[in-house]
Amino acid sequence: MAKTLIVCEKPTAAAKIATALAEKKPKKGELNGVPYYEFERDGKQMVVVPALGHLFTLKNLKPMREYPVYDIDWVPTYKVDRKAKRTEVFVEAIKELAKDATDYISACDYDIEGSVIGYNVLRYLCGPEAVKRAKRMKFSTLTTQDLQRAYEQLMSRLDFELVDAGVARHVLDWYWGMNTSKALSAAVEAAGERFAKLSAGRVQTPALKILVEREREIKAFKPEPFWVLSLLLKLDGVEVVAEHATPRFFDKAEADRALAACKGRPAKVSAIQTRQYRRLPPVPFDLGALQSEAYRCFGYTPMRTQQIAQVLYQEALISYPRTSSQKLPPTIGYDKILKQLGGISKQYKKFADELLSQPELVPNEGKKTDPAHPSIYPTGERPGKLTGPQQRLYDLIVRRFFSVFGKPALVEGVKVELNVGGQPFFIHGRRVLDDGWLKYYGPYGAVEEIILPQLRERQELAIKEVKFEEKETQPPARYNPASIVKELESRNLGTKSTRAAILQNIYERGYIFGSQITVTDLGIEVVDSLLKYCPEIASEELTAEFEREMEEIQEGKRDKEEVIAKARTELDKILSKFKQHQLEIGRQLAESYRITRLKQRTLGKCSKCGGDLRIIISRATRKRFAGCSNYPKCTNSFPLPQVGMIVSLDRTCEQCGAPMIQVSRIGMRPYRMCLDPKCLSKAEWGKKRAVGDNARKIEEE
Repeated sequence: MAKTLIVCEKPTAAAKIATALAEKKPKKGELNGVPYYEFERDGKQMVVVPALGHLFTLKNLKPMREYPVYDIDWVPTYKVDRKAKRTEVFVEAIKELAKDATDYISACDYDIEGSVIGYNVLRYLCGPEAVKRAKRMKFSTLTTQDLQRAYEQLMSRLDFELVDAGVARHVLDWYWGMNTSKALSAAVEAAGERFAKLSAGRVQTPALKILVEREREIKAFKPEPFWVLSLLLKLDGVEVVAEHATPRFFDKAEADRALAACKGRPAKVSAIQTRQYRRLPPVPFDLGALQSEAYRCFGYTPMRTQQIAQVLYQEALISYPRTSSQKLPPTIGYDKILKQLGGISKQYKKFADELLSQPELVPNEGKKTDPAHPSIYPTGERPGKLTGPQQRLYDLIVRRFFSVFGKPALVEGVKVELNVGGQPFFIHGRRVLDDGWLKYYGPYGAVEEIILPQLRERQELAIKEVKFEEKETQPPARYNPASIVKELESRNLGTKSTRAAILQNIYERGYIFGSQITVTDLGIEVVDSLLKYCPEIASEELTAEFEREMEEIQEGKRDKEEVIAKARTELDKILSKFKQHQLEIGRQLAESYRITRLKQRTLGKCSKCGGDLRIIISRATRKRFAGCSNYPKCTNSFPLPQVGMIVSLDRTCEQCGAPMIQVSRIGMRPYRMCLDPKCLSKAEWGKKRAVGDNARKIEEE
């Protein structure tokens, strides 16, 4: 009997694909702990086996003692990354199951990364013939209906355009990242440091440059004083603030004259203007918008949002999240999804019934499209047990889906003009006349109402207080994780899938810190030295140009080898120039590298001797702990979490006085703790923790 091997991206996807395609319940097997599924369909033996994300990665074929290096190839990930050791059994299992296969299907996620994962599995574990014979499933959800349709409408070949674009991106990122990082590290080492772990990248460095530019604007900013004049009125027992028509007085004498004119005078209503306006429903979520909204509503970082959304997708609760589309095609079945959502909760049922009673369902769509996937939407499948963060993100996506079909909200705005001793003031009121889509979006779209009492022209209002405040202009706002990801998108730097990971890498390299992003001295020096000697490494224009060319590969308009060759030529020029100035660059970076690393390692003061408590790696166990800088005279030490990036919070615990730290792990909620494991603040740890929620009563950063 002919045997078809179906390769997918993750074990959860394998179970769903097998269940959807099998005519009877599929038989589950295991090879060295790797699950796979067997069943018969259309007279063929079918075997579904998962990968575990990328089973192969690029690696240099000889040691990187010098740079540039272009001699690279794909190798099993477990041979490069110790953290990927678990992938070895998946490699062996797929090899074994592929031995007698006659046909092949890639059922990995339909995007660049998924296409590369499937292609590499087929190429290196199943053989060149498998690549030629393989077909492709294309789906946007892991629901039974969508998977069955994808199988019945199999693409006759692999999506080689996406594969080529993905391979080109991986190669360019390796060339750029590994070679420029090696160049920076070599420069610092040449200037006297024994070892330096620095990094640069094709997108990472331009992204860091944007953050440095904002840092410079903030540091160069010179505050300017101004004065604000306002009135505190009491209308029907409610305090209302009236603002002066000049929101900021930059001339103190002019401000004083306005203040003097108001003293002892009543406020007279000179005019009342009322207008009604519509607030249109929001557009469907693309990944960037979901990341921004999740940060606004919950404080989730873009990386965390992306990973939670991926879990919801794998559970078949939402469509594929890594999309740039703001479109909802009718083919997804609006009414069917609404009916299914209505069966999940009473609140959802109320919303679904209201929308289904409309004459027609027409979503308010945005302009952005994606050739591979529609916007993010709930599938209607009933959720199982979700963690708190998963439930919150799922509810946000569901309510957004309801909202795009809602009617515009009708809001009434009132502007009351006041005259106080010849000085003009304004009161603004606002109330919702028809909440329209706002009732579906609930707490995520709440409008603050300011209800004013009935007023009439020439009416005199008693002034409770005339407020006169001196303030200063503020520097530009710092980027936060969501706003910098949005900025990268607007400049066409990186992709929807990679921007959050790039930002995470900049954090881990010690170039930036904080939720209101601050650039370290090292981050500033890296950008400054490159701009001085090799500005091309930090060039947004060059990066965006390569992004466009890789999009053209994906569209079948450009050959990947041509783009890779061009990148090599460009990088050769850049690195040749870098070598000419290696020592100068190294000297510029060495001191800031040493200071930044020392700051990163220092967690606070030792309570026993006043020394510094620093992160130390044990030579014997290779585990990290906090030890005193005055060792061996002082042996004070504390255990540390072994996973995650640790930063000092520059304050001490209110209960025990030990230094406070924050621990951040990729895709997980950061948590704060003091160093002392015996502190009373930790007495309740572990007793109330929800399964899958990595929070310990912590604040999101």
